Amino acid sequence: MQVEMIKILLKIKLFIVILTIGSVLKADPYSLANISQYLTNLKFLKADFLQTSADGAASSGAILIKRPGRMRFEYYKPDKTLVLISSGALAIFDPKGDEEPITYPIKNNPISLVLTGEVDLLNSGIVENYAKSIAEAVLTLRDPERPKRGSIALVFTGAKPELKQFTIKNENGSSTSILLNDIEYPKKINETLFSISLEINKRKNKD
Repeated sequence: MQVEMIKILLKIKLFIVILTIGSVLKADPYSLANISQYLTNLKFLKADFLQTSADGAASSGAILIKRPGRMRFEYYKPDKTLVLISSGALAIFDPKGDEEPITYPIKNNPISLVLTGEVDLLNSGIVENYAKSIAEAVLTLRDPERPKRGSIALVFTGAKPELKQFTIKNENGSSTSILLNDIEYPKKINETLFSISLEINKRKNKD
């Protein structure tokens, strides 16, 4: 009788352990499925940022994201550079106020991997490296169709996955890290803030 009772108790304990493991796995905030959902559902983001280059140079500014396909980096003084991403292009306006920006196709920059309408980290083949702990997850993404165009490493933190930092490494190996602070999720952001053509016209009409 006592032996049978011990067997029953062991079965109950095993059942509880299985349920606990299943709950932990299901609740894993840093699973690729949950991070994919976070990025796909991310429509608007506003934050301050601190940028650090490979040579240690630092600058700061404000970032706006309007997914899919749009970003704005507005650097604070003394830099005052403006970077706009929209309409498939990345445009860099120098602080001197020149009318025409330096422009590149955004598909050549790995940041384009997180600006698509739907982000599928499980099936797209863009995840090059993936590591996680209780407190954070780090993903390195690379476009398999353009592997020589560099990579982007994303850091997610928080009880739910939230983008905290990203590092872009270009084809020659140099890297730039962007740390996000005071993150907000507004309900909308004015489309004109991302328009490259409007910024060009604004500078042309400047006194």
